[in-house]
Amino acid sequence: MDLRSVEFFLTVAEEGSISRAAERLHISQPTVSREMMELERELGKTLLVRTSRNVSLTPDGLLFRDSARDMLALYRKAVTQQAEPVELAGDIYLGAGETESFSFMAEQIKAFREEHPKVCFHVISENADEIRDDVDKGVLDFGFVMRSGNLDRYAQMEIQRRESWGALVPAEHPLARKKSVSGKSLLNYPLILPENQSFRQQLMEWLEGEPEIAATYNLIHNVLLLVKNGAGLILCLNDPALVESGLVFVPLRPAHWVSPVLIWKKQAVHAPAARAFLESLGYSEDE
Repeated sequence: MDLRSVEFFLTVAEEGSISRAAERLHISQPTVSREMMELERELGKTLLVRTSRNVSLTPDGLLFRDSARDMLALYRKAVTQQAEPVELAGDIYLGAGETESFSFMAEQIKAFREEHPKVCFHVISENADEIRDDVDKGVLDFGFVMRSGNLDRYAQMEIQRRESWGALVPAEHPLARKKSVSGKSLLNYPLILPENQSFRQQLMEWLEGEPEIAATYNLIHNVLLLVKNGAGLILCLNDPALVESGLVFVPLRPAHWVSPVLIWKKQAVHAPAARAFLESLGYSEDE
């Protein structure tokens, strides 16, 4: 298997068509078809379901797609890290959840790029579990996560911010007029909880009862419509960007706080750009 086959496969998967993939790759359709058959023969698995008009992925194809994306991402990282130019340049891959605390990282990235404009940041929005997994695999240089569970296997840097948990409710909801909300009062309504098991367990213990769980979420923006349509109340971190017209954030009582942390693989050999970024945050790899 070579990277050409991997790139061809990902293009076919994205286009849903061998002919459209060939057009995008600027090669002939028979060439793409041959590469796909050779790839399936080499793996010993059927990756594509072919029809006269399009293709779709088999279950094995879906699994291979995730591995193929990681392989291609790691290869591209390795290529960009080979040369060490006099002027600092390169790519930094940063995974982050959708939280208000990321404003801190935005400020740091802006300041860093003012000094090193040839460094490109790839900001990947994922939940905490996905970020940890991609840091482990080396797909991400850093992960910006809210502290939950055991992070001892990572090198880490504490970020001096904290965010409070609360309920996001429609403006006309009875709880919208409260300064804070107790777990007991929330048990009267359907709730939308985070998919993150550690966060969900903490919130369940705080609620001190069995709530009606209407839905769960990993990234919050898609479930805002559930709140607006009366499907439930979201338990989430306070983020001013979430308080759109018609939504109100009500803090939990007693207050429930969490802080962000920047993580990376222990003993990781960082490329010059990633190493310089850590140093700009005040962290020394000699620590």
